[in-house]
Amino acid sequence: MIAKMRLALPGFVVLQPIDKIDYLGYIHEGGDNDGYLRFMEPQAASPYAKFKVEFSGSNYFVHIRSCQNNKYWERKKILSISGGYWVTATADKKEDDQSKESCTLFKVTSVDHAMNTVRIMHVQSGCYLCCWRWDSEKYTRGMYSFYKMHDQNGFDIFKFIDWNSLLILPRFVAFKGYNNKYLCLRRVEWDLPYMQFSSDDIGDSTVALKVFLTDDGYVRIKPVCTDKFWRRSPN
Repeated sequence: MIAKMRLALPGFVVLQPIDKIDYLGYIHEGGDNDGYLRFMEPQAASPYAKFKVEFSGSNYFVHIRSCQNNKYWERKKILSISGGYWVTATADKKEDDQSKESCTLFKVTSVDHAMNTVRIMHVQSGCYLCCWRWDSEKYTRGMYSFYKMHDQNGFDIFKFIDWNSLLILPRFVAFKGYNNKYLCLRRVEWDLPYMQFSSDDIGDSTVALKVFLTDDGYVRIKPVCTDKFWRRSPN
């Protein structure tokens, strides 16, 4: 007999849809629709894109909680947003009772282990979550949960990104090497600019570096004293 294994999930996640446009966050404008989940965050490192995955004690289902407003995901009928059922980060506490519409249990199933892609189903309703695209500029790409079948275009497939894999750096940094020298911009070999651990002074104008965070969680770095970004030397 093969034992059933629980899907290994990161403790903190960022969700990205199949078209890789923005990351899951929620509306936070101080209005009636605050907490409405929507793919609207341009950067993976946004605090609004960080969610905590909590396994329930007795089975393989999970509760998912926003790390920003501390509310759990729940499936709700929102009449002000064209009716239908949407997923919101608005529940104050977990609800394990699967007979209640307010149940906050979700089932995460793997689609592709190598790509870290999953489908998510609301346990009480049996409906899959889907990035829903429609003609409302404010609410399009919300997290819809109405259908018990897979979306033919794959918008019910999401990439789970481990939050702890994201390197979040300050805006300005300096690096110190094993030789106790600071990384700095120097011109060597036919006056070409190279980065070298050779400065003793952190206040050296060639030591300060500026970090630019890209939308997908990567960074670009350039010395403050120049407008040229780091790259790997072709040589």
